[in-house]
Amino acid sequence: MGCRLRLVTRSPCGSCRSSRPASPGNNTGGFEAYRAGKSALNQLVRSFTARHADDPRTLLLMSAGWVPTALSGPDAPLAVDQSILGLADAIESQPGKGGLHYLDRHGRPVAW
Repeated sequence: MGCRLRLVTRSPCGSCRSSRPASPGNNTGGFEAYRAGKSALNQLVRSFTARHADDPRTLLLMSAGWVPTALSGPDAPLAVDQSILGLADAIESQPGKGGLHYLDRHGRPVAW
């Protein structure tokens, strides 16, 4: 998975990478094993957040966009460096918001 979930005591913000195909609102079918793994990540982070409801830190699930990987193939339209820059900007805009947020690489909310 693309997540290294850990509580960083000095940081007000943490993030994990997720994807839109794992979102319950996506009804296109296909890639079931991939979607199951990402859905498990989403549920893990949601449960973790519920268990630590009194924690003021911000937790983020991030959708990086479709980038070329061994799994996605070379036809993905977004370069990895473009995705990383967008994710970094989105993460930097979130400290202090508290709670769990599912965002795309532009910092826009993604439907659960």
